[in-house]
Amino acid sequence: MNLLAQIEALVYISANQGITIQKLAELTNVPVAAIRENVKKLQSTYEKRNGALVIVRHGDLIQIATKPEFDKLLQSFTETNEPLLSKPALEVLTIVAYRQPITRIQLDQLRGVNSAVSLRNLQSYSLITVSGHADEPGNPAQYATTDQFLQAFGLQSLADLPAIRAKPQPVSGDLFHPKQINKGAKTSE
Repeated sequence: MNLLAQIEALVYISANQGITIQKLAELTNVPVAAIRENVKKLQSTYEKRNGALVIVRHGDLIQIATKPEFDKLLQSFTETNEPLLSKPALEVLTIVAYRQPITRIQLDQLRGVNSAVSLRNLQSYSLITVSGHADEPGNPAQYATTDQFLQAFGLQSLADLPAIRAKPQPVSGDLFHPKQINKGAKTSE
């Protein structure tokens, strides 16, 4: 059986979840290096086809997906515009993405509220995972994003996250409330 076809079939059947390079190697009994090489070939084949589908890689997760230019068309077909994540969950996910690994206590301190429910929900979507434990009293769990996170946000790696813009610094009120200048008073410029 053709290895490229086997990889394509496994990537296709994995649907939205995707499949890792390690799992592809395990299922095909082929070394990881050969799988990586053949995934690149498969990506190239799909690019040359100039169709609606593309093979995307998010870290070690491989997935078949539609090209971004078809998003509007497909969105009009599915007509589900409700967000899957609440605003608090998105806030927690953002903090985890930029500050990983991070403990729940650190998250709570940054946000000023308890993050336990959001962490649990994000774990149920496989967007974050416990990546280890902090070397501090109680050894609290540390959270980090997953390959599913990269996939969901269309990123190849965490390096593709947009840069965080600096928070605007408070400006003196004088810029917004100019000092009253008495009529007839001389000012120096």
